[in-house]
Amino acid sequence: MSRRDYDEGRENARREMEEREFGSRGGSGGSSFTAAVFIKYLAIVIVVIIVAYVVLQILRTVQGAV
Repeated sequence: MSRRDYDEGRENARREMEEREFGSRGGSGGSSFTAAVFIKYLAIVIVVIIVAYVVLQILRTVQGAV
């Protein structure tokens, strides 16, 4: 296997991964991907806020019992 074959194979694999990750590169594809990323991070933030709230409630309960 030559260096050129290796580089071509690597480039093809990278291109395939990008296509799978980002889908088609159409005009609306980018905006839907951006919306999906935004929703994903928004969901993560909401979960973190809920966990923090629950932890604070537990700490208040423990502090009140002492």
